Amino acid sequence: MGEKLKLLPPRSRLLRQPKSGRRVVVRLAAALLMTLAMPQWARPNPSPAQAIGKLGFADDEVGFILVDLQSGRSLAEKAADQLFVPASVAKLATAYAAERILGGEHRFSTLLLRRGADLYLQGGGDPVLTANDLQMLVAELRGAAPVGEFGKLVYDDSLLAAVPELNGRQPAAAVYNAGLSALNVDFNRIEVTWSRRHEDGGLEFHARSVADGLTVPSEWITFAPATDRAPPGASFLAAPGGAADRWLYAPGLPDQGVSYLPVKDPSLNTALVFRELAKSAGFDLPLPERGRVPADAAVIGRIDSPPLAAILAGLMRYSNNISAELIGLAAAQKLTGRMPPLAQSSQLLTQWLETQLPGTDWRGFRLENHSGFGSGSRMSPRQMAALLGLVARDGTLFDALPALDGYGVAATTGTRLAKRPILGKSGTMDYATGLAGYLPGRDGRPLAFAIFILDRERRAALDASMDPRILEPSPEARAWIARARALTRDLLMAWAAEY
Repeated sequence: MGEKLKLLPPRSRLLRQPKSGRRVVVRLAAALLMTLAMPQWARPNPSPAQAIGKLGFADDEVGFILVDLQSGRSLAEKAADQLFVPASVAKLATAYAAERILGGEHRFSTLLLRRGADLYLQGGGDPVLTANDLQMLVAELRGAAPVGEFGKLVYDDSLLAAVPELNGRQPAAAVYNAGLSALNVDFNRIEVTWSRRHEDGGLEFHARSVADGLTVPSEWITFAPATDRAPPGASFLAAPGGAADRWLYAPGLPDQGVSYLPVKDPSLNTALVFRELAKSAGFDLPLPERGRVPADAAVIGRIDSPPLAAILAGLMRYSNNISAELIGLAAAQKLTGRMPPLAQSSQLLTQWLETQLPGTDWRGFRLENHSGFGSGSRMSPRQMAALLGLVARDGTLFDALPALDGYGVAATTGTRLAKRPILGKSGTMDYATGLAGYLPGRDGRPLAFAIFILDRERRAALDASMDPRILEPSPEARAWIARARALTRDLLMAWAAEY
């Protein structure tokens, strides 16, 4: 039975807006003054070598650097020129390049056009487009509806080549591995609820796209039982083919539940969400079809995203992979005047970054993509520290960095912060973690740090044996990540005590 469109209590679209640019020393000193009264950790701080050994890491699995930004002097370092997998720490590189190339006021546009009785939805690669925005476009139909019935509903995603998932070697059902195109809505993820029917004992599924204060039923996304035995840890499997996203579910699902799944055909899904919103507003639109906007079509509606500075604040806090890729692609397009493929786009930004710091040894540095999603990216702690020096002088991006707790996780309201809270960006994968950012010294001077931890042997083995059907990491991988976070915390505590 169909689910009606629901209105929810409104929430802010971007939970954290960046403040105006300020000097690094002032912001770090202010953070220090505000938290001097916070409780300190009571136990003594182990030395880096003690912490590494105590937590069971091999010596070559850990690399770090701590730099005084005022003098440029390295205060502490270990394997600082060794290459590691940065995971989502790579988003700092993407964010800096995009902010400098595009500018903090850059906006992404989504257009609604009309020619005769035909409607055209044209994507501009907006990384934060929501159903709320599409609802505003629907409102434009009031004064632009044709006499009689609508003709075609065409979606134009020709700005960039669509992909069904960011990384085919990663879990297919992970929300962070959604498809990507020029038309994306609600971060290309859907909420799925299910319950068991009384009449026949089967499972009934409902999918919906969730935005701030608005949910849109997405019943074109279908579910069927898997015919083959699903491996442990695989609740949903992507089904090939079909006109829209189709999922197979494992027979072991509980009688009821809720989950989130990635959208694999984001352009079609966005057009269908638009059509559903139009239907709720009283417009009967045909099923959407892919095509190009004709030259003589007239613009009847336009949605511009928030400025890039605000988008970056959300990216630094929530680390959305789709947002990072779209931002990086837009920067590469601005550099070249054309939209390159994703792999080539990350190479272009890598080359641009190297020109910003010609005195840095960039050998081995590689961005596999713009998000750090995957194990193909490489960077050293010293390369990251050089980039942090640039970020520190960029008020827009620096102000976008969230405060982190002692484990390097973005702090939320009520989180007990460290004695001197850090600002920065973390990254986590199975057997690879990173954290890069800024720690205020006791005297208020800004200190930049980068910490990378990587079990190369286990990570390589995991990449070789990865089953994209399995979503959850193994207990061994979860335990390794917990130890890596504990080591990161111990290193930060030791530096805070010494400097």
